[in-house]
Amino acid sequence: MTAYKSIKGFTVQSIATDPLATGLAGATWSSGGNMNTARSSLGGAGASNTAGLVFGGLNADATGAVAITEAYNGTSWSEVNDLNAARNNFGGQAGTSTAALAAGGSGNAESMIWNGTSWTEVNDMHAAQQLSGSFGTSTSAFTGGGAISGSPRSTKAQSWNGTNWTEAATINTGRNALGGFGNSNTSGLIFGGSEPSKSAKTESWNGSSWTETGDLNTARDYVNGAGSSTEGLAIAGRNPGVLAINELWNGTSWTEVADLSTARLDGGSAGVSTSAFIAGGSLNNGTGTPFTNATEEWNVAGVTDTIQNEGQLYYNTTSNTLKLTKLVFGTGAWASGGNLNTSRAALSAAGNATTTAGLAFLGNTGSVTTASEEYNGSSWTSGNSANTARRNLGGAGTQTAGLAFGGFTATANSADTEEYDGTSWSEQNNLNTARRELTGCGTQTAGLAFGGQVTTHSALSEEYNGTSWTEGNDLNTARSEDPAGMGIQTAALCAGGDSGSVSASNEQYNGTSWTEVGDLNTARAVLAAAGTTAAAIVFGGSSNTVNTESWNGSSWTEVNNLATGRTNLAGLGTSLNALAFGGSPSGTATEEWNVPSAIGNVTIDVD
Repeated sequence: MTAYKSIKGFTVQSIATDPLATGLAGATWSSGGNMNTARSSLGGAGASNTAGLVFGGLNADATGAVAITEAYNGTSWSEVNDLNAARNNFGGQAGTSTAALAAGGSGNAESMIWNGTSWTEVNDMHAAQQLSGSFGTSTSAFTGGGAISGSPRSTKAQSWNGTNWTEAATINTGRNALGGFGNSNTSGLIFGGSEPSKSAKTESWNGSSWTETGDLNTARDYVNGAGSSTEGLAIAGRNPGVLAINELWNGTSWTEVADLSTARLDGGSAGVSTSAFIAGGSLNNGTGTPFTNATEEWNVAGVTDTIQNEGQLYYNTTSNTLKLTKLVFGTGAWASGGNLNTSRAALSAAGNATTTAGLAFLGNTGSVTTASEEYNGSSWTSGNSANTARRNLGGAGTQTAGLAFGGFTATANSADTEEYDGTSWSEQNNLNTARRELTGCGTQTAGLAFGGQVTTHSALSEEYNGTSWTEGNDLNTARSEDPAGMGIQTAALCAGGDSGSVSASNEQYNGTSWTEVGDLNTARAVLAAAGTTAAAIVFGGSSNTVNTESWNGSSWTEVNNLATGRTNLAGLGTSLNALAFGGSPSGTATEEWNVPSAIGNVTIDVD
């Protein structure tokens, strides 16, 4: 007889260690401990992301080089003995956390060796190289390219044997600010840099000559490296903006793999292709401030490792605990995005668009406007104008299928409806009732318009089927002054607005009727929103508030505020990734909301 368990049950996997974080082929970047001193243009050495060393660099105000040295144990950085002289933009850097080489940089030819405790001056380089691609160990290192006085993009190469530097065969293409990795002075790779245009070139060194080989996928300078002669990483850099791109070299060609969490250039890096780190660097398009002290660690799963999958149940035989992997969300925060091209308030947006494909339209620039703009995740681009200028209107849809309805034309309430196809706007059938200061949500073929000002506050609710509008059941509370709308036609929220006074009222629509649900914590009108009936956020509003609230399906919770308080703004996206843009007084400013998430191991208590 077959046991029921064998038909309907499942086996709980028993493993000795927790599954590794997810990533392409089991590879991923994760946050490490912060350095004690934020800086850029620093050197790095180390065999893995649990045993690293960084040294020198430019200090936080970019006024000069520093001699600071810090050691990493995989968790935190500790300050250790300084370099003998302050230095940045090294010409040679190689070795491990207990035996490292720092050479050149800052227009200097001096070399120093780290013995795990202190630095000792050794024989100088033949020329004061800096911004070079280097690799090897403290007793067998190599450097190529970079900048030398009188030669800003040099082809010079030098070899270190543990005692002296020797001039070697020149590289094929002169350039600076390039990366490198390799095992010794007879085997390594240099890549990227500036010629002065950003370079993708890769050159391989075999101990006697250089060979051009497969290019990087993304040309860049101020790129970091970590790896051996046959396999390694090209990390971050600039072209022309700061990059988070990470590429893996397999001995023949480069492949893009998991990106860094934070774009940067000119940090300190070391390790191998399966275990590496990058620390510090610059976060802007030049090599100046702001500098960071953040560290990211690269890990690749081994053949016997298990990879975290959401919902994975397993038994850890080492700790004797039953565990579950689940998606864990961090704390959401706002960060600056690209400015709108047209400063305006009382605008609208395709609410179901994304933060990398957004759509903003119409509004008030001092007079009503037809302006329309698209967002690509970093900047806004002006697109074709709408047909009818107006402000305080409703919006819905996506970047390639937007919907605009109602509003005020400067002389009268409007019932106009327009659809956007990703290129141009076209007139469609009007709302049944012209009104301004309304809101909406949904898609281009299933839209919802509600509230607004007719001659007074309105409770009207209308549904759009892609062709025409049909009146549905009214809101319970009439309101205008741009309440927040979010969701879809059959599952929507209407929060805030003005119903004779500024309101905290929140109603939910099920496709047929509206029901009062949990109120906002802060009453307000002319606010913006993003999300669904299950998870949403509202932000900004009356009195130029910075207040942001998060909805979990039943109640609102105050979360991190906008950086800039504003009213009459617009929003789009989800509760995890949203945009806030325009409004008064910050007519061009865009802010991006992000809630970080990662799959983590959670212990299950078993009585």
